[in-house]
Amino acid sequence: MNIRKLIYIVFALACVSVASGLFLLDRLGDNKEFAKEGAQIVHVKVGMSTTDIAQMLHEKQLVKNPDAFKFEARFKGLATKLQAGMYKIEGGMSNGAIVNEFANGRIELIDFIVPEGFNVVKTGRKLESLGLGKADKFIELAKNYAPYDYMRTDNPHVIFKSEGFLYPATYKVPYGASEEEYLNIFVRHFNEVMEKNGVLKAVKERNLDLRDVVNMAAMVEMEAVYADEQPRIAGVFHNRIEIGMPIQSDTTIQYILGAQKETITFKDTEIQNPYNTYQNYGLPPGPIGSPSLSAIKAVLEPEQTDYLYFVAENNGHHRFSRTYAEHLRAIDEIYYGR
Repeated sequence: MNIRKLIYIVFALACVSVASGLFLLDRLGDNKEFAKEGAQIVHVKVGMSTTDIAQMLHEKQLVKNPDAFKFEARFKGLATKLQAGMYKIEGGMSNGAIVNEFANGRIELIDFIVPEGFNVVKTGRKLESLGLGKADKFIELAKNYAPYDYMRTDNPHVIFKSEGFLYPATYKVPYGASEEEYLNIFVRHFNEVMEKNGVLKAVKERNLDLRDVVNMAAMVEMEAVYADEQPRIAGVFHNRIEIGMPIQSDTTIQYILGAQKETITFKDTEIQNPYNTYQNYGLPPGPIGSPSLSAIKAVLEPEQTDYLYFVAENNGHHRFSRTYAEHLRAIDEIYYGR
């Protein structure tokens, strides 16, 4: 037998072997009859071996044969390249398709919106409603979670040190992260936005306390329906503090009550609580929600007026007054048509 014929034979046998191997991989890697229907979120943790991953997938009824999954990963040269993260795996996917998902790091992300003015409790409940975590755990963590200096406070009346610093935005978050990881995402984004837009620099240059700025901005956010009124409302709050007048913001009463009440009564304003800005002078102990960048800028650059009062009109705008008598006339005209 000449050498050329021998090479042909070896090559043919190799081709048959590869074809057989591919056929076997295809048969063993078919999970359709075994797999549970529907999609599942799979958490590949840092440090997990291919064996660990294969066993986890088998227990979740996604992979019929763990050894076949490991062989598939080795055959593709990807056994050491499976990335940690959260993945959405459809029931019935082949071993090869799952290996490719893990190797390419196609981590499952979903949209999560923190609206302007949202507070810690509402954010925690929304996370739970979407199956992203436990509200109680998120809320408990927010009490003392303060990774940045400006979030820290010794005020014993502050309910949540994280309150006000869960920046309102639309996030692409990993499905299945821990409550602390979600908290970190929101707070870290606040810091990034403040730094990018010069707020941290401005606060430092003016020797201000960012926590106080956010505190007032949260009330401005909740009071103003339209962003163009935010600087004027911020100006009213500044004016009241300057003359030693209580801020008297209904938004702090809503925060105490824990629910949006259409009309705040006189009795509500008598609630004995550190956050009640009718009964206490100056700012409340801490922010009552998450203000937008525009509300924060409004507090830094308030409109200079001599207004001390405002009342909401039916169209969402506010009527501003300089004296209490003017304020009462505005209320009579708006609500009673007198």
